[in-house]
Parts: sequence; structure tokens; C-alpha cells
Amino acid sequence: MPRTRILAFSDLAWGTREKGSAGGRVGIGSFLRPIEETEPDIIIFAGDAAYDRCSRSRLDETELFLGLLRAIAAGGRHCVVVEGNNDDTMGTYGRVRDAAEANPYLHEISGKTETACGIRFLGVPTGKERRMARSAEGAVDIVVAHAPLADRIWLFDIPAACIVTGHYGMMADVIAGKAYLALDCSPASYAVIDREEGWRIEYVTGPCRIGLSPEEGAAADGCDPATLRDLTEGRGPLPYREEVGALRRAKREIATLGREEAVLRLLALGIRKTHIERYLGKRGRR
Repeated sequence: MPRTRILAFSDLAWGTREKGSAGGRVGIGSFLRPIEETEPDIIIFAGDAAYDRCSRSRLDETELFLGLLRAIAAGGRHCVVVEGNNDDTMGTYGRVRDAAEANPYLHEISGKTETACGIRFLGVPTGKERRMARSAEGAVDIVVAHAPLADRIWLFDIPAACIVTGHYGMMADVIAGKAYLALDCSPASYAVIDREEGWRIEYVTGPCRIGLSPEEGAAADGCDPATLRDLTEGRGPLPYREEVGALRRAKREIATLGREEAVLRLLALGIRKTHIERYLGKRGRR
């Protein structure tokens, strides 16, 4: 199988000060530079690319994003885009959908599957995590989402090799047999995903780089201990991979333990009640 390289961004921080640039602001060139350096076949935008809370541009950010998409497509590279919770705040996200319909290199995949360069993607927009997990038909290679933390648990129920999500928080780990990448405020964070015989991933934020593969786990370079813990375990009392495992296990055990006992065990582990209820439902509801 020939190598396919994918570069992933999320929550584009238009107009903010660009790290490593003397007074520079994040613009189209801030994303074209890592694209030129890594030479990907596909670029993922995991939500809030056309408008985002990270931004400070005071410009038409949808037009900035469209300009970026046009520049990438003109170079013969594919773009895979999913809608985030802020993208249509100004009522302009329809322009992204229109651009995708008109250009074979642009794929707006919110709520559907599409294949680019032999890679099968599923797009999960904000608020559709449970519905799409329950209705998933067949395996995909990469789930692209823009999921709040409490709803990300549903993404692990989708048969896939890799999950890429935006919205907030940054993480890189192997969880439930899947590569899990959470990005925020790009270009400050991004991920390079190589698929050949297997998967190899490099997750980058500032000087910290984490190498990841589902077969071999994670290896880090340039990360201080606190940052590494946040990126590989999350900021909760329980490492995120353990929270995901406990929630999925509890879902299977409810039939024998009963809901109340299953919930009490999860609470005792320090898992937030909101995370439990989003996955197992509230008392008396399914």
C-alpha cells in the first residue's frame, strides 16, 4: 500500500499572535507553511475553521478559510472539513458547503462518509455524536469530529482506526484500540498522520512532539512533564483512556449490575456525572 499522509488542524486561530513569529498574526500563510513542510495528500479541518472563539482577526474569517481551501486545492491536495459549533455563528458556513460542491478536492463531510485518496472518513458535527455512533454503517478509517469532551465517548463506539476531534483541549493517545487526537487553536497544535501498512502519527504543540501508533503506543520528545501528562492523560482525576474504558465497560454491565450500582462505581472513580449521563442516560431514560 503506498503511503498516504494527512495533516490535521482544528479551531483555526485567525488573527492571533503567531508563536515563533516576530509580531506576526495567524493568516493563510500560517497554515500553508506546515503544509509545504510536511507535504500531505489530505488536510483535515476538524471544525471551527470558518469562525472560532480562538480567533482575533476581526475579518471575514469564512473568506480567509475559503482562501486557504482554494490555495490547498490548487496544489492538488484534498481537504476534509467538518462543521464545528461556532462555524455558522455569522451565518456564513453555507459558503464552505457551496465551495465543496464545486471543487472535487474539497470534501465537506458533516454527517456523512466520503473517501479521499483511498481513506474513508466519517464526519461527526457537534451534537450528533450519539446519533451517528448508533447509526454507523460499516468501518471507516478516520472519524473527524468537533465534539465536546462529555460527548466524545460516543466516538469510540464507531468502528474506526483513528479519531480526530476539535472543540477544546489537546490530547494524543491510543484509547480503545484507536488513535485519539484532540486538537485546539491551530496552527499552535496539529497532527501528521501517515498510513502505509499501519498508522504512524506525530502530534505537535509548541516544542512538544508525541509519536503515536496503535501498535506501539506513544513516545514523546521536548515535552515538560506537566504538559506530557495533560496531553496523554487529560486533566481529570482519572486518565482519559481509563475513563473511556470504565464507561464502555459499565454500559455492558448494566444488565447484570443494574444502573444504580454501575453509576456509583463510575462516580467512585472520579468520573463526572455529566459524562456518565451523556453515555448511560439519566435515571429513567435511555
